[in-house]
Amino acid sequence: MRGMRTGMVAGVLAILAGCLPDEHADDAAERAQSRAPAAQAARAAPPPAPAPPRPMMAADSAQARSRIAAESAAVVAAFQKVKALGASEVAELRQDKNAKQVASARRLGVRASGESEIQRLVREGRLVPLGDSTEYWILRDMDHSSPYVTPDTRAMLEDLGRRFHARLDRLGLPRYRIKVTSAIRTEDSQADLRRRNSYASWTTSAHQFGTTVDVSHERFAVPAGPRNGEGAAPGAWELEAEMLEEVGKEHAKALQAELGRALAELRTDGVVHVMMENKQPVYHFTLARPFSGSASR
Repeated sequence: MRGMRTGMVAGVLAILAGCLPDEHADDAAERAQSRAPAAQAARAAPPPAPAPPRPMMAADSAQARSRIAAESAAVVAAFQKVKALGASEVAELRQDKNAKQVASARRLGVRASGESEIQRLVREGRLVPLGDSTEYWILRDMDHSSPYVTPDTRAMLEDLGRRFHARLDRLGLPRYRIKVTSAIRTEDSQADLRRRNSYASWTTSAHQFGTTVDVSHERFAVPAGPRNGEGAAPGAWELEAEMLEEVGKEHAKALQAELGRALAELRTDGVVHVMMENKQPVYHFTLARPFSGSASR
């Protein structure tokens, strides 16, 4: 009997316990709710901003300037050993007239009536972006063209960059980069250019097929970064780049010559048609055959 009463009491207590609120559970719920906004805020908070670069100390500046002065003298000495293009070399770079370049462009390229057509060709992989700044080139003043070419044309341009840099390496010169000034043009952009530039083609331009680029032969960009990891001190590379910019301007004819010789190599290999223009300071060249980069040296 006593056992039955004990069991009944225990059951009633269990029922009452289930019905009564658990104040500890409420406390836990409140703690969870209070933590939730904080956790969400932590997830939403942006990462901390990187620390600003350490300003160049006086000793660093003096050391960097001394090194850059010595490098400037060495670069100037190397430039002075470069021969300008000879008459026969210039003649070779002026063989491929517009009609020849347009014929190859029609055969190997694609045509776009407008920017929407360019974007469709990009989605299909028939045109690819050049990229604003690469190891080999930068884009400059492309007001009347779009920065896209066919995949083979981009591979050819990369190969030209490698050849150009290889020539500079052999001469002990920094790896200056090419300035690309024109790529594919739509029919509208070509017509607009004709109104503004009397030198622009009044017939079909090779630029309308994505296989032709113009690159400056009087201005070049500084290398993408310091050689051999030098210039690591804050501000040192900026000082070096300023020096290379000025020295490159003073010796643009030497860079013109080495880029022209790299183009002549590609022309000899049957990869490009080239025109060294004299009314405008550019090398105008067009892909002459399918190219995947296999001819790279």
